[in-house]
Amino acid sequence: MLNSTFIETTLEYRCIKREEDIDYFIETDNYPIHLELDLPYLSRIQFPKSRAILVRTTPNSRWVTIHVLRNVDLYSSFANFEVELGKGPLHIEYKGGCIEVRR
Repeated sequence: MLNSTFIETTLEYRCIKREEDIDYFIETDNYPIHLELDLPYLSRIQFPKSRAILVRTTPNSRWVTIHVLRNVDLYSSFANFEVELGKGPLHIEYKGGCIEVRR
């Protein structure tokens, strides 16, 4: 189980260090990813058939970049977005046939 200031997950993951920065490669086993949103006009975004999530972190910012990958390399990213984690870590977990991503 990964429990850092940026991410909490019970899924398999691998850390990739890049100088001071750390990438977290998290396997999703091709389950759909549900990005749960706390917006009055949008509840979630779904990414079907995703192989993995790559979360790029830096100790210099509470912003992380999340890449949704079709394969095991960054070049297979088909979606990416930034999330500000000032109010707590990013939670990534398997729930009822999908991978839930929420802050």
